[in-house]
Amino acid sequence: MGALVLGVVLILGYFYQSYHPYRRLRLVRSSGYHIYFKAGLSGLVFVLLATVTWLLIDFFDLPSNLVDGVEEKPKLTFIEQNISYWKEIKAVAIFLIALVFCSLNIFLCKLLSNKKKVYEELASIANDLEMLIVKSTIEVKPIRVELDCGKVYVGLPETPDFESGEIKYITLLPLLSGYVDDKKKIVFNNNYYLHYEEYFNEKSDEETEHNSINDFSIVIPVEEVVVASRFSIDAFIAFRNAKESVLIGPPNPKS
Repeated sequence: MGALVLGVVLILGYFYQSYHPYRRLRLVRSSGYHIYFKAGLSGLVFVLLATVTWLLIDFFDLPSNLVDGVEEKPKLTFIEQNISYWKEIKAVAIFLIALVFCSLNIFLCKLLSNKKKVYEELASIANDLEMLIVKSTIEVKPIRVELDCGKVYVGLPETPDFESGEIKYITLLPLLSGYVDDKKKIVFNNNYYLHYEEYFNEKSDEETEHNSINDFSIVIPVEEVVVASRFSIDAFIAFRNAKESVLIGPPNPKS
């Protein structure tokens, strides 16, 4: 019986942690016993709330008061007297009440959720790469992504998908692309921005295969990203046009 109660508590807690809009973000970053503890604690809280609710219902004898106003009271009373497994019925009722509380909490959190709250929760648990993507998405700023194969993309990240609790793929609308040469310098050989201007020119009467600019978006697995940062084309050009400088150390004491 104890194992059954423990299983119900864990299932209820895991359900809450998995579908809660904020707690899910923390759950996927947990492992091993941490998941059991989180699920167990959440499930225990809802079971205790449901038990207190049932005790209040039983204390005020609400079922009897409800039956008093029913015309079929004699039949209900007969059924009550001939049922021998009321303990099991009460246990199921407590579980259902806990499930209602759990579902109601999840529903209200999703209903009252907004971008600010989600951002605050992300800021407390997200890693640097995830925060870079989130901030760049909100501010509509381009980022540079360098892959382990040497390919480089500059583009606008789309709103990340946190349904799984973490970012596994980066969806990018590319503006520039290129590669890292043997001297570790970035070389851009594709300018998508100019292509977009020509492709989506309002004056153009040519038929196109793409109805939206988002059709050009690319999806990059996070595990292939080596370097990611904000990108400014003006700063990039300024660095490239700057004269090479040499770090000058202290004068040689022998000279």
